[in-house]
Amino acid sequence: MRYCFIDRINKIDWGRSIEVTRATTMAEPFYAQHFEGFPVLPGALQIEAMAQACGALIEICSEYKTFSLLLQVEKTQFRQLVHPGDVLSISASLESDHEESALFSCQIHVGENLVSRGQLITGKVHDRDREGAFRATMAGLEDFYRFPLRNTVITGKPVAP
Repeated sequence: MRYCFIDRINKIDWGRSIEVTRATTMAEPFYAQHFEGFPVLPGALQIEAMAQACGALIEICSEYKTFSLLLQVEKTQFRQLVHPGDVLSISASLESDHEESALFSCQIHVGENLVSRGQLITGKVHDRDREGAFRATMAGLEDFYRFPLRNTVITGKPVAP
């Protein structure tokens, strides 16, 4: 997956949680229309940023053998507006993990202020479930889609024997 709403992965607690950062700028096209003269980050894009954080955790911890699809958004609250120049701190904690789905609790902060939170349910698509043509395409793009983990704090990763 290409992470359009993640600038940096700050921390991964292997298989449990992830913390990422996204800096917003006035150069982003959605600010021109939402709203003219009073730019605000749309709530749907805040949800997308949360979903991408969840997906990054699933993909990285499966060593890119599984990717996620957003299935359901629950109990979402928007508490404060996000404007150009704000730096979003996005956290996602895995609450429940199953073979085909996962439940996450997510939060977005700007500084110390909670701007949104919600629970997301993601579906998992495993390598074995992908069709051959899709798998071949992804293999060719693998390096492009992987998120660089330079300077990322990773804890709890199992050590191979």
